[in-house]
Amino acid sequence: MTRSYDLIKDNKEEGDAPLRLSDIENLKSEERKSYETPEARSSQDEKEIEDAERLYTGLQNYMREIREKVKTNKPIEVETTFPLIQQLTASRRMTERVYQLTNTFYHGKDYYISHPVNTMVYAIKIGLRMGYTREKLDELALAGLLHDVGMFMIPENIIGKEDSLTESELALIKRHPELGKNLLFKFKDQFPWLARAVHEHHERENGHGYPRGIKGDDIAEYAKIIGICDSYEAMTHNRPHKKAIMQFASVRELIETKDVLFPTKILRAFLEELSLYPIGSYIKLNNNAIGLVIDTNKDQPLKPIIKILFDGHGEKVTDEKIIDLKVNTVLNILGGVSEEELPSLP
Repeated sequence: MTRSYDLIKDNKEEGDAPLRLSDIENLKSEERKSYETPEARSSQDEKEIEDAERLYTGLQNYMREIREKVKTNKPIEVETTFPLIQQLTASRRMTERVYQLTNTFYHGKDYYISHPVNTMVYAIKIGLRMGYTREKLDELALAGLLHDVGMFMIPENIIGKEDSLTESELALIKRHPELGKNLLFKFKDQFPWLARAVHEHHERENGHGYPRGIKGDDIAEYAKIIGICDSYEAMTHNRPHKKAIMQFASVRELIETKDVLFPTKILRAFLEELSLYPIGSYIKLNNNAIGLVIDTNKDQPLKPIIKILFDGHGEKVTDEKIIDLKVNTVLNILGGVSEEELPSLP
């Protein structure tokens, strides 16, 4: 049986109109709610989901405040976000609740607000997998949340541009790690690791990153973790100038970079935590049915829990049908499915 970490070692790859984006968002929202049916959901579950949504929204609002202060040349505050971060790192259960929102919660078009929040959540999961202490998780989370703060210093007409970026515009965007470091340098005594992690999150293991082209052990570990999470988040969510690719393909792409862009230790932790088939992604089964991943099995990441959306003939399934592929020995996943490949709704 193929295991997730074998993919890192072996590095081997194997007619109707699509759903509208609004249909897809509604489906995801419905599936998240219906998976936890009233019978299965306790009042504690309800409270945890509400708390997770409030926490996610609170982190987004914090980033909006940071953006406003940066753009108006007002001093930014770092300490005010620690109560939010500490809620997130207080328990693995809360981290997982908020993680589910990175794919199922509606983010709108404000990419540079949701992106740092999602990146931070992914980084925390990797830190947990790597055995980080609570203190280190909090440090990693803060750096992950502020890793793109320098982007707020770049003109909106460039970072919000929908067409391809020109060479000069791309060069300006590539300055954001340095701009972020400069913004956070005043916190060097209180948080000595913060500016460095932000400055180095686009450096890569082989020295082909930016802004300095450093490599290997010269790159801070926090920066390496944030770097892979930043890349994955950018791949799987639409940006103004580039559309997302499906999560299955993005994870495959990252696997192929082992020891080149990211160290194996961090790549393995990333894969074990985020899975080839993350929550919110679509898959096709060997009976041609299409399902939505609604949960993962940590010990068997290639066998998630799915909800069937369309049967093998492309017909929408109206009855709730949830399958745990870890238990079902007949069905298996053929591959990922992009939103554009989903059958149309009747």
